[in-house]
Amino acid sequence: MKKKVDLHIHSVYSDSDLTPQEIFLCAKKMNLSAIAITDHDTIESFPQAYQLSKEFNIEFIPGIEISCEYKGEEVHILGYFIDGDNKTLQNALKDVKELRKNRLIKMAKRANQIGLRVDVDELLEKVKNKIATRLHLALYLLETNQVNSLQEAFQRFLSPKSPLYIAGFKFSVKEAITLIKEAEGVASLAHPHFLSSPEELIKKFCDWGLDALEVVYPRFTPSMVEYFIQLATKYRLLATGGSDSHGSFKEFTHIGTLEVPYLWVENLKNARERYIIYKKNI
Repeated sequence: MKKKVDLHIHSVYSDSDLTPQEIFLCAKKMNLSAIAITDHDTIESFPQAYQLSKEFNIEFIPGIEISCEYKGEEVHILGYFIDGDNKTLQNALKDVKELRKNRLIKMAKRANQIGLRVDVDELLEKVKNKIATRLHLALYLLETNQVNSLQEAFQRFLSPKSPLYIAGFKFSVKEAITLIKEAEGVASLAHPHFLSSPEELIKKFCDWGLDALEVVYPRFTPSMVEYFIQLATKYRLLATGGSDSHGSFKEFTHIGTLEVPYLWVENLKNARERYIIYKKNI
């Protein structure tokens, strides 16, 4: 039996409703050999995930998904095998966490100004030590019966150009790749099909040290997979892939349902080792 992995999973520490334990339970059920938890702009899951990895005998790959912007376009960079103790990374994420919290407070206040009812203290209590996202406000509106669904919350109030929307802080792509490499990680471009000109941007990001490309993703057709594998080959990038699971918040993303081989994990490990050796000799 070929070993399978899932390299793109979110937890309750960002914008999923799955705890790390629930993630490992799903991974066990799907007979996965390894998983990466790649929360948005946070590594809070790491301590718990390392312990669960031992309990479930499933390899844990410490990951992250960093929110970026390039010429007004949203870009996400995945980091794998990052050192969670790296101070540069920790400080950068700490700053982003505070900025995200302040953004959520501003959106909540704006909600009250247009006639919605949001108790800021109650909202922040739900966030606790997690990364604050628009999802937290959407869930609050749903739980207080001010909208009928999360989709309605985003469409009416929280999507760009909607009444409550405030653009959040985003790293530049170059900053994100540099942060990942500073933490001795491997950088991969997430869901490239969302980009306006994938090949043009991939080529640019390679100049800044991009290592890999997400070539397997939910709802990718075989031709899309083939296209992105060809781009990865052309620009000498490693392949990554995963479900982008957000628990029940994204119905079409389920842990372990895609064919992502363990060989890709080995390739990431080898790339990381080569980079660490290179850093020591420059």
